[in-house]
Amino acid sequence: MANKREPVLQTISIMSLRPTQMTVGMREVKEKRKRWRAHKSKKRAELLGRRMIPVVLGPDKNHYVIDHHHMARACMKKARSLSLFLS
Repeated sequence: MANKREPVLQTISIMSLRPTQMTVGMREVKEKRKRWRAHKSKKRAELLGRRMIPVVLGPDKNHYVIDHHHMARACMKKARSLSLFLS
């Protein structure tokens, strides 16, 4: 049976993230940014809290996005750091 680890919550710069997905549909990124801007800042923080971006720590201590690539890309223009689950 696999040994499961609990995720670790850590705040890092979104600009330091590396993709694991080769391409990201920019139409969907644009739509997510549009919806993101429609919310007030308090609501934005709440949304991020419910939809954190999971990453893994890879070679040379780099952080790789494993899900929510579109959301991560949409946030890159506005956010300087995000709380991410590291697993």
